[in-house]
Amino acid sequence: MTKIRIPMLLLPPKVAKVLAHFFYGFASRMLPGMPYLEKELYKLDSDLSATEYLSLSALNAFIYFIVAEVLAYLFAYRAGLLNPLAWGLGAGAVSAFLVFAFCLAYPRWLNYRKVAQMDRDLLFAARHLRIQTTAGVPLFDALVSASHGYGKVSEEFHRIVTEVQAGTNLADALEDSAVRNPSYYYSRILWQMSNAVKAGTDIGPVLSEIVEFLAEEQRIEMRNYGAQLNTLAIMYLMVCIIVPTISLIFLMVISSFVSVPITDSVFLLILGALVFVQYMFIGLIESRRPAVSI
Repeated sequence: MTKIRIPMLLLPPKVAKVLAHFFYGFASRMLPGMPYLEKELYKLDSDLSATEYLSLSALNAFIYFIVAEVLAYLFAYRAGLLNPLAWGLGAGAVSAFLVFAFCLAYPRWLNYRKVAQMDRDLLFAARHLRIQTTAGVPLFDALVSASHGYGKVSEEFHRIVTEVQAGTNLADALEDSAVRNPSYYYSRILWQMSNAVKAGTDIGPVLSEIVEFLAEEQRIEMRNYGAQLNTLAIMYLMVCIIVPTISLIFLMVISSFVSVPITDSVFLLILGALVFVQYMFIGLIESRRPAVSI
């Protein structure tokens, strides 16, 4: 089981689990409309059920609602704004909605990260299994050998080995791991291995085909990433270099006719915007980078 922490939780986990019981009714009514949440938690092998996770998320959103409401009310009251209570309720509602939405999206983000971690080491692990089985080593012993040194893939192999040692059939353990794991390529590999074990065929040629397929898929992803970089580079030149330069020239020309003063604050604001945009571009490029291990 994997311990899943509620993101941005302000209370200690033990205290939060006790208080979350007050939100179980709300979670039970909301859960039928969120079937994806249970699937995402299952793929993460979470120690929390969907009802527990949803109730903890609702508790977390309620806490942020109270905190944001009080702070916004105090700020509005001291600033002399009209109807500070409405300001407080509005800020609390927005904060609670954003926190609740982030908590619901968090398991999917964890699965995306897990897929990237597994796909990065999957090809090397598959090559390890191919070498072992081609040399005449049984598949189970090859899995034991590959249960170390390949990150998340080795963790899954170690769990398969543990289940088989506990009495589970190897084919069933492979199928369970394929169903449970969010990685498409990992699941496909294990399904083929499970079918080969059930049919009693030689696993070596199957693994050879798997390795070649996976390597070709990663080459395609690398070519697609290279093609995307060309478009992103053009966008970067337009947004971060050409547009700011032309805008600054127009601003200086207009200020000379209209007598609008350009202070240091304006330049600092432009600089801050450029830094933010470049940071966003770096994050965009990094997020599109494929997890390859060729």
